[in-house]
Amino acid sequence: MERTTEEWGRVAVSLPGWRWMRGMQTLPLPTPGVPDPDDPATAGCLLALLGPRAHMHSPNCDWEETDYWELVIRLPDNSDRHVYGDTLGRACIAAAEALGRWPGGAA
Repeated sequence: MERTTEEWGRVAVSLPGWRWMRGMQTLPLPTPGVPDPDDPATAGCLLALLGPRAHMHSPNCDWEETDYWELVIRLPDNSDRHVYGDTLGRACIAAAEALGRWPGGAA
């Protein structure tokens, strides 16, 4: 079963290194305090929270028509992992979840 928007947001805030950034949007009531992973501004903030370990994947700079976002993250063992999401924000949360934290969120 696919996660709901609220579930994606709750995963985001549950990971170490999470912090609110200016421009992030929350989901409407009754879920205050949960970021909206489908909001473009929030997605940009989530990408910043990943830090330099993540980048957009574009093999050979050849853009394919897809209905998902793909990120490549560098894991602590220096291997790469491809993560996917229906939106950029969801892909960022999947990446942070694979890493076990938000590496760019530490102060």
